[in-house]
Amino acid sequence: MSDLTTSFFKTEAEILHLIDGFKNRTLPIEQWTHEAHLITALWFNKNYSEFEAICYLRSGIITYNISAGGENTHEKGYHETLTLFWSKIIRDFILKNVNLPLIELCDTLFKSEWTSKELPLQFYTRELLFSVRARATWVEPDKLSLR
Repeated sequence: MSDLTTSFFKTEAEILHLIDGFKNRTLPIEQWTHEAHLITALWFNKNYSEFEAICYLRSGIITYNISAGGENTHEKGYHETLTLFWSKIIRDFILKNVNLPLIELCDTLFKSEWTSKELPLQFYTRELLFSVRARATWVEPDKLSLR
């Protein structure tokens, strides 16, 4: 479980402020945490179709990284498999909690077991997950299926 709860975001407006900062590339880099990535994925997956959400997340993360002074290379920056992995996990979570308003959805997500930074390693070997191939393109899990 993550240590992020609704005590971090008390209102939907605070979540939307994070999303606006991401979309406008004005979010301070120190606020672009694992939790912020997941909340951003949650918001896009709640508000757009699966493929639209992926397009927004992919392009948004790539451009945000550059605007924050980072790079997107074969070693760092945007990671396709991790982005799609988290998007799939979060989309499934949303479908199981479809009637929850955004703030409750965030709270419920971060009280679940689905937010650990180590979760992808339950599905992937470290070697595969951190390969250049997995960074560049979607790679199916080699340990445990997402189905």
